[in-house]
Amino acid sequence: MKLMKRLSFAISKLLIDKKRNFKTVGNKILVNDCQKIGNYLFKTPMIKGLALKGYEVYILGSKSTLEMANENPYIKEVIIDNSYRKKSSDIFRNIKTALKYRDFFDYYIESVGSMYIRETLLMRLLRPKKIIGIERKYNNTLKLIDIVIKKQEHLRENGIEILKYFKISEPNCIYDIHLNKHDKYKNFIKKKPLILYNGLASTKSRSISPDDEKMILDNLSNIRWADIKKIEHENSILDLCSLIKKADLVITVDTGITHIASAFDIPIIVHKSNSSVFPKSSLAIEQSFYDKDLNKTVEEMLEYIHTISA
Repeated sequence: MKLMKRLSFAISKLLIDKKRNFKTVGNKILVNDCQKIGNYLFKTPMIKGLALKGYEVYILGSKSTLEMANENPYIKEVIIDNSYRKKSSDIFRNIKTALKYRDFFDYYIESVGSMYIRETLLMRLLRPKKIIGIERKYNNTLKLIDIVIKKQEHLRENGIEILKYFKISEPNCIYDIHLNKHDKYKNFIKKKPLILYNGLASTKSRSISPDDEKMILDNLSNIRWADIKKIEHENSILDLCSLIKKADLVITVDTGITHIASAFDIPIIVHKSNSSVFPKSSLAIEQSFYDKDLNKTVEEMLEYIHTISA
């Protein structure tokens, strides 16, 4: 995979990466890489900050993030081309999108720092007046990038650094989620503290096996003074957000659920995570689900939450 990324970068530099010279006038901004829930949520503070200052923000999204983005009042339009699947045919989807919106955007924001040929080609064909990007490893910066932003430890903070370029202060939110009028769990009444558990990640290797999950849930059920609910399939991502908002504690593997919980500042125990995507809730810890002291940690966190909310 690393070899393919290096080869992709080398080809991009050779064939596509040329210096441009456009004057920036206007307020239309396209934000890339909003196709996955976590990646979209990382950028919502930046999107909100830009919109509040009068910029029209468009995003490259997907069917996975469309529902959330459509409820976001700070997004002008969600552009979907399903090119986030990392398939070779995606380059044609990128070309189609680029030609449709050619010369339309004043700014293009690339806040990841890792790009494939198709993404470089997208930037070239779109012809935005100015491209803002995050620095890459080993200073391998594309000439296409007009403004290079220093990469931050957490992906959310990359967007905050981009706001600084626009001289915009960080908005008052961890992540920005807007529930719809339906708000499925709005009237849900809790009789006990609610603990939500999720062992399903985006890949099998990062998920908890069914046998291990049964053991973990059986152990958690020994906490009699709390309700333990396994997160099951919801009809929509916003129904899931509505449920998570009601939780007192979320116990999950590293997935988009950690970032949804962070948006509502719900305390989190995450199975495995790294610093670039670590939950942003004010109370969040990393602990193995196989740790014999997991139940003790859960009870201590619930007691602490009860104490500070009393």
